[in-house]
Amino acid sequence: LKEEPLDGTIGIGHTRWATHGVPNETNAHPHFSDGVAIVHNGIIENFAELREELVRDGYTFSSQTDTEVVAHLVARELAKGLKPVEAAHQALKRLSGALALAIMFKGDQDLIVGARNGPPLAVGHG
Repeated sequence: LKEEPLDGTIGIGHTRWATHGVPNETNAHPHFSDGVAIVHNGIIENFAELREELVRDGYTFSSQTDTEVVAHLVARELAKGLKPVEAAHQALKRLSGALALAIMFKGDQDLIVGARNGPPLAVGHG
């Protein structure tokens, strides 16, 4: 956030239990890709295949996590011209596994996209 601060009055948070990648600052959430910030709980079973596809498409990874794959998938859909909610929807259709996640978008200060398939997703409003 120091390098790419987000404007707005909303936020996302996560306490990580490491399943892909060692517990360190690089693998800590949120993960970012081209204005997309994401936190995620769960296991994306097909993350290795998706990661390979994204690397072939020119995306680079700074972490070992399955979460960063989702950030890049959403960013790729945005680059195609989709609006944030539709970009998230298209990216999420590619994922296999149990997960809960929250996504924020730079430039959309009042939008958080949340989704779950299995684990709970907690939302607070104040």
